[in-house]
Amino acid sequence: MLASTTAEKSQACLKWGSGMLLLDGPCVIGRRTDNNLQINNVQVSRRHALLLNLNDDWWVNDLGSRNGVLVNGIRLTNARKLRDGDEIRIANHRLLFCNSTQGPPQHSSIIGKTTQMAPAAPADEFVPPAVLCELIVASAKGEVLEGERAAHWFFGRSLERMPGGEHYLLPLAVRHWLERVVADDGMGATPLELHQGDSRVVLSFARCKGDHYFLLVREDSLKVSAERLQTLGLTEREAEVMVWICEGKKNAEIALILGVTLHTVNRHTEHIFKKLGVDNRQKAIKVALERLGG
Repeated sequence: MLASTTAEKSQACLKWGSGMLLLDGPCVIGRRTDNNLQINNVQVSRRHALLLNLNDDWWVNDLGSRNGVLVNGIRLTNARKLRDGDEIRIANHRLLFCNSTQGPPQHSSIIGKTTQMAPAAPADEFVPPAVLCELIVASAKGEVLEGERAAHWFFGRSLERMPGGEHYLLPLAVRHWLERVVADDGMGATPLELHQGDSRVVLSFARCKGDHYFLLVREDSLKVSAERLQTLGLTEREAEVMVWICEGKKNAEIALILGVTLHTVNRHTEHIFKKLGVDNRQKAIKVALERLGG
């Protein structure tokens, strides 16, 4: 049995049987009644899966469920970018992801030349670090009510626990931010950014149910980000390609990551080399890091 919350008009949605849930923000799926989408099945975990929008793309992530999440028959081990028509399977329930602004990628045409999409790859093979996102449910006081594993992963020793306390406490900076979120009833809550070495942890407020505050936590690499690469004169898509060149990915792998054709990536790579004044990948990486101070 599926039960969903009401959502405003959206271009992306989940469909099942005769039901539909419009996606206008982070969507938590699981057995608990306070999820955005409840699946009342003993094989479904309390917090089973998470859908979130990042840079106009929708992603699905398994929240450490007992029985896993399958997308088009492949079990997730990390986040996966969704395409129009993708099937998400949780236990014996099938959810169809639909996005009216995004057709299923089959072919790509560049300067009159049509090419086949790169062959499909396992969903867990390539995952941008920016979408390694987890859910933490906290009290208004910053107590970690759910997601202790994720809290330890992101915050480690900065978590606190009072003598005899039942729950860990989020770091002081996060608790102060959460106090402001609570005071403003979550209205217009600005994400909190915490810099840790060469990475950035970003916390976003998703929703509140009673004294349960749903927080999305993700980590971005600051060594080479798409935003910083655009300052070198690269377009948004060229910057995304360059991020993965810096990660050591081959063009065929990058095509699978970004959901485009190999021909498209080859063309972007040519443009990147020209703009950076280099003739190979190693030189491109060296120049990018030097110019960005990396």
